[in-house]
Amino acid sequence: MDTGTLVAERYRLDAMIASGGMGAVWRAFDSYLERTVAVKILHAALADRDSSHRFAREARILAGLKGPGLVDVYDYGETVEGGRPVRYIVMELIEGRTLTGLLEEHGRLAPEEAMRYVAAVAEALDAAHERGVVHRDIKPGNLLIEPDGSPRLVDFGISLDENRSRLTSPNGILGTPSYVSPEQLNGRKVCRFADFYSLGAVAYECLSGRPPFASDDPLDTVHMHLYEEPPSLPPEIPGRVGEVVARCLKKNPKERWPTGSELAAACRAAVEPVAVPAQRTGETRPTPPAATEELGGRERRRGRKSLLLAGLVPVLIAVLVAVVWRPWVGTAVGSDESLEHPAPASDFVSSSVVPGGAGIEPSPVDEATDPPGADQTLEPAADSTEVAPVEPAPEPDEPTAAPPATGAELPDVIGMEADDAEQHLTSLGYTRVAVAPTLLPEPGARTGGCNIVSQNPDGGEWVEYDRKVTISYFGLKDCP
Repeated sequence: MDTGTLVAERYRLDAMIASGGMGAVWRAFDSYLERTVAVKILHAALADRDSSHRFAREARILAGLKGPGLVDVYDYGETVEGGRPVRYIVMELIEGRTLTGLLEEHGRLAPEEAMRYVAAVAEALDAAHERGVVHRDIKPGNLLIEPDGSPRLVDFGISLDENRSRLTSPNGILGTPSYVSPEQLNGRKVCRFADFYSLGAVAYECLSGRPPFASDDPLDTVHMHLYEEPPSLPPEIPGRVGEVVARCLKKNPKERWPTGSELAAACRAAVEPVAVPAQRTGETRPTPPAATEELGGRERRRGRKSLLLAGLVPVLIAVLVAVVWRPWVGTAVGSDESLEHPAPASDFVSSSVVPGGAGIEPSPVDEATDPPGADQTLEPAADSTEVAPVEPAPEPDEPTAAPPATGAELPDVIGMEADDAEQHLTSLGYTRVAVAPTLLPEPGARTGGCNIVSQNPDGGEWVEYDRKVTISYFGLKDCP
């Protein structure tokens, strides 16, 4: 198509905006309604029946989706230009640029900005998922950032409508390698969780400047998505932000965020400042990092003082009792009289704490409750000594049976038939054995038939019986 072409005698193509796998997007002018629109035209090379149906389905899907972060569809049609068929979708024109361009210009984004984008896209996905639509190609190039900073989700060309039959083979791998989910790679069922994985990969790139898994060799990228954990985010990224992204990138789809709205809420909470009670006002205010460090230092110093006082208090009490009691005062050391005729109780409350005997008054004896002589004995009489009964030694516990084993050394099943390998592992007690296709066999592995070419965890490793064990055969064929 050329600039100035009038499509369907109505839409004048003014300038190409972008070109993707399914078609090219043009800035155009609607001569009927006299407004600027975006026109997406299917590539001429994709004139086959499946591509045409997929393009028409994209128009229907977009027309049925409403909500923030999505694009309105105005028209769809087929016409003939220059002797060839032309299929087009007319959409709302978004004035902005892709997230790819933004990252190329600015590099890494601040956590607050990245989480704002992810939250908005997650809510747009929530609206699509509620209609049974899975995007399947979330990537920076499909996110348009408007001048006010609002992201829009575009290009539902390879989306999956869960309420309709597939237009692509169940074993087809669609998506962009750096952002595609593990289940899209191994031929498993794809649902909304795949979009959260891809969005997590986009978030990771916004925060670190690179996708979590990327290699010059596409097969290496596939292997990393299936079996490896992403590298750590830069240390300056807040921990709560890292936790949100890490949950998006879980290999097991059910361990990711359950809905887009919950993911959006987590993104916003992850960058909210932590509030602490304000002094005397009862209000809360965010504490800057420097103040937080200073507050932590004061708390640590206060804690050390409290521990020191806690240790000194018993010592001070013991010294005070010893000074007040003064059992050595009034009788020569070693005199028998010191035991037989102790000083009256009133003398034990002495003013000798202060030189000169001033400052402390003796406490009167309450005769109603303490008759004379009740406190006159410093040590108990010989016949009043009580001996604590000796408790019998407890009977030894009965021997108990050893707890059941929770795991064992995982056998190496590479080379076995998929069905035999699965039955063998199950018979040993492993309860979560998954058989999956792979595009990356072990070096030197036999790739014919349904022989297992890789396994995770590796053979010889101690593995819990309830841990997931994935055994893979080569290719995307249907093996038992």
